[in-house]
Amino acid sequence: MRVLIADDEVPARRKLTRFLADHADIDIVGEAASGTDAIERIATTKPDVVFLDIHMPELDGIGVVEALARDGHPPLVVFVTAHDSYAIKAFEISALDYLLKPFDRARFERTLARVRSALERTRPVEQDFVALVAAVRNEERFSRRLLVPRDGRSIFIATNDIVRFESDGNNVVVYARLDSYALRMTLESIENRLDPVQFARVHRSHIVNIDEISEIHPWFHGDYRVVLRDGTEIAWSRRYAAKRPDLFR
Repeated sequence: MRVLIADDEVPARRKLTRFLADHADIDIVGEAASGTDAIERIATTKPDVVFLDIHMPELDGIGVVEALARDGHPPLVVFVTAHDSYAIKAFEISALDYLLKPFDRARFERTLARVRSALERTRPVEQDFVALVAAVRNEERFSRRLLVPRDGRSIFIATNDIVRFESDGNNVVVYARLDSYALRMTLESIENRLDPVQFARVHRSHIVNIDEISEIHPWFHGDYRVVLRDGTEIAWSRRYAAKRPDLFR
């Protein structure tokens, strides 16, 4: 079995390499740290299976799948994600399998068993890719839960329980009603996964839960001040206010 690993995080690639190395019949033919790199390496190495991260620079995992869907003989894909995102429902319907970080060896071995079973079949997988792309591009793409780190482990929190997001250097701080958590993500990547009916980008550094807004006050030069139910005050810049005229009617 020829396997390619595509993940922008070195520790994640090392973990997959370690688990795969325990199987003598598996040949790791390459690694990729971005979506564009993954496409190039898939074309040159012709793997049977790709372990593909969803959130990668340059081109995300879904973009890679869209490119593979145009290939007459695409490899099997196992998605790897650190977040309970919009795509998981689609993965369950259309993709071979997915690994939710942090996965353990037992979960990995179950996935590998599914991979072996799929490789023994002769049915084409192109239709799976087409269905997957269609599913993740529809309205179901918005996250209803986020996987966040706490005390050396990861837990799920419902987006309904999130008050706001704030960028902090290379991290995003998630402020929930009961606690706060740091994610190593960009605010843009989180914004793309949030339902605009529930969340609004109010500043380059802030996203707020609309239901948590208590007051909106005009400020200077077309800007606003937003007061949340917990008393937090945030600037709502005119640039972002102009993108949400529905909230000012």
